[in-house]
Amino acid sequence: MTTRAAPWGQGSPDDHREDPRPRLLPYHRLGHADPEHRWWKPLVELLLFGAFYLVLAIVFGIVWAVGLMVSRGEEALDEIFLGPAELEIMDPAIFFMLFFSLVLMIPALLAARAIMGPRPAGLLLSVTGRLRWGFLGRCLLVALAVYAVGHAAAALVEYALLGPPAAPRPVEGFWWLIAMIVLVVPLQCAAEELVFRGYLLQTVGRWLRRPVFAILLPVPLFTFGHLYDTWGLLAVAVMAVVAGYLTWRTGGLEAAIALHVVNNVIATLFGALGLADPDAEESSWIALVISAAMQVLFAWLVVRAAGRRGVEVTRTVHPPRPPVLPVVGHVPGGHGPGGPAGTDHLPGGWICPGPPACPGRRAEPVPGPGTQRLP
Repeated sequence: MTTRAAPWGQGSPDDHREDPRPRLLPYHRLGHADPEHRWWKPLVELLLFGAFYLVLAIVFGIVWAVGLMVSRGEEALDEIFLGPAELEIMDPAIFFMLFFSLVLMIPALLAARAIMGPRPAGLLLSVTGRLRWGFLGRCLLVALAVYAVGHAAAALVEYALLGPPAAPRPVEGFWWLIAMIVLVVPLQCAAEELVFRGYLLQTVGRWLRRPVFAILLPVPLFTFGHLYDTWGLLAVAVMAVVAGYLTWRTGGLEAAIALHVVNNVIATLFGALGLADPDAEESSWIALVISAAMQVLFAWLVVRAAGRRGVEVTRTVHPPRPPVLPVVGHVPGGHGPGGPAGTDHLPGGWICPGPPACPGRRAEPVPGPGTQRLP
């Protein structure tokens, strides 16, 4: 049920229920794939999502706290939360708590979507109703290549200006962190994309047709969820815009997930190696320019590759079939439940002999030898 036509190409309007033609829905308009779409459904979905997430977070917090006390002693919680002024993110226990708590947004949001629709719930992932693993893999390779080149160039400039960089100094619990960087961080990135580029884009798209609103309106929510200075917040905002554009332009979350995963994995890996301070809240305009350049280059390469490979960017949604009307009596040329034309039909029998009786008008009984009347 997909088409490779571009979302900005010709097609029937995507928000006219009475239009009998199939509609081509871009990603941000997939809420209209549900024939029972109502403007208030995303708000109820948000309430359900919040309730499910709160329950999961409480259960996870209890399990995490018990596990921490069993492994480190009964005073571990006091040492972590009452001791230092800030949490030590590179502490494996803190790292797991912070990142995995965000992963819980995935089951919470999918459960809310399964209740409220549209279905399948996989429409949160792409216009095909599923995660396109092959496309995701190609996007990951492109992002790795772009970030490798970008960081190598930044390292050469730093070497030329400041001399040799500091040697790696792995933090305590390094291998535990590596395991979580590989297993948990990608899920954390996917969870944030599912919420900020999935749910929010499609929610705005239910109310506003133009994609620019769906891309830009969620940006402040994502940006101010991070604690950075002005330059750092601008870098986060640029990433949010690029990820939103890619989601709309490629018809799914795969490119945005790949960009987010590579960005976060490299950042946390540098922190685990002691090459960067993961708690730092200050940035610079140079870091903003470098990160923005890598993200824009990634977007350009992915959009070109998606166009060459014919990646689906819209979903074809057919209008619901008109209801079949009950008729009583003989209908010329028709075949009812009781047999061919000319036979008796009981009241309430279903028949659709074609226009003008169907669709849109009730077929009237035709006088004849086969007509029965109710007493």
